[in-house]
Amino acid sequence: MAPGSHWVFAGRQLEGFLDVAHFAFVHHATFADPDNAEVPTYTPRRTDYGFEAEYWSSVGNYPIGVSQRGVPGFNWLRHFRCHLPFTATLEIHFPGKDRLVIMNAASPVSARVTRLFAPIGRNFDTDLPVQDVYDFNLRIFEEDKAIVEAQMPEWLPLDPAEEAHIPADMSSMTYRRGLKALGLNRFFTC
Repeated sequence: MAPGSHWVFAGRQLEGFLDVAHFAFVHHATFADPDNAEVPTYTPRRTDYGFEAEYWSSVGNYPIGVSQRGVPGFNWLRHFRCHLPFTATLEIHFPGKDRLVIMNAASPVSARVTRLFAPIGRNFDTDLPVQDVYDFNLRIFEEDKAIVEAQMPEWLPLDPAEEAHIPADMSSMTYRRGLKALGLNRFFTC
């Protein structure tokens, strides 16, 4: 699946994919609960390719209105693997051994335009049309797109003093440190 182009820098787009704090505010029409905005503590860990972050939450990943599928009290694991500079995967652990994996490959076209590729794989509901999964996830990416394209500055500040951060931003901070360690800071201005 290729969700299309974003009028934004690739680093901003990927950072939006990695952000766990925005669910309740941005995705309340698709899967998130606006009354469940708390981000439990999580700690990214560096790898040779970038970093990983495991984020446990009671925020479900079934579409809004699909109530018969949930498991009361279930804690969802979202396992992010960020491959610097512009690729990440999200593995969502559904109840049982069900898994959904989404790749987010932000391909820079220019400093302000990014082509996004987002293949998706799952090991459950294989009898249902795959197009339904694509359509639902495209709605989620479109919600993200509207927010990411409105962010200022357009580039991704790599100096932590340039923006205010909170503990929920640990993935963003780790991502920015990784980009800076790659020596890419001179490419992050438009």
